Amino acid sequence: MKLKNREINIFSMSALDLFASGMGAFILLAVIALPFFTNISKVPAAGPQVCPEPIVCPKPVVCMTCPPPEPGFKKLPDLDFVVVLDISGSMDDELNGLRAEIGGVAALLDKLAESSYIRIVPFGDAGFDVPVSNQFPLTPTKDLAAVQKVLNQVKIDMGMGSGRNISGNGESVYPGFAEALDTGWRSGSKNKVIVIMTDDKPHPGDNQRLLSAVDTFAARNKGNKVSVIYTGTDADQETFYKTVSQRGNGDLIVQSKGMTTLTSSLILSLFPK
Repeated sequence: MKLKNREINIFSMSALDLFASGMGAFILLAVIALPFFTNISKVPAAGPQVCPEPIVCPKPVVCMTCPPPEPGFKKLPDLDFVVVLDISGSMDDELNGLRAEIGGVAALLDKLAESSYIRIVPFGDAGFDVPVSNQFPLTPTKDLAAVQKVLNQVKIDMGMGSGRNISGNGESVYPGFAEALDTGWRSGSKNKVIVIMTDDKPHPGDNQRLLSAVDTFAARNKGNKVSVIYTGTDADQETFYKTVSQRGNGDLIVQSKGMTTLTSSLILSLFPK
């Protein structure tokens, strides 16, 4: 029996048919899948490049020069200061004290204000020949000698002449204040301060006249003030002078209540509470 030849011949027709069939299938698959090959990548494609918008730098800030610091103490504007001074016999101690301290008062006023002038208006009793003296004008506080000279001329009971001091009748407070209102005030003075210094009440019938005059003066300018230094001990008089100072936008200083120097009293009278 003749044995069949089992050796595979790669060039046999059946082998070639098989190879051709496999190759055809491969080509068909390749044709189908070819459009998708370009979308396959391990690294995602970079997106479109967008240039960032340029950042505009702000304009440089010019450093402002800081203003110089304000001084710790600001002087008062120009000041005219009038003391309406009771020179009746009971005011001897107060007059001597003022005469001794006027140099210090003037020096302090000169330091407190851009410029300052002072005037003394002495007043006594309606029974005097001259109840109110108008002989002393405004004097610059820089001229201490001139200020001292004025005080040296002020005397207790000056102006009495052949008249007399009527006891229990009060003093010429209102006429003295009226003379102060007629002071030759400086046109550039923004602060006009009147200080009444007394230990007694006004004459009968003068209370309302004094209050009305104070109201008128205080209303003229916000720098106008009326203060009172009361050296008496009468409670009703103290109450009245408190009203005077309040309506004058000023202060009441009662010396019998711990205020020991006229200098401090006069300076405090410049400032309302």
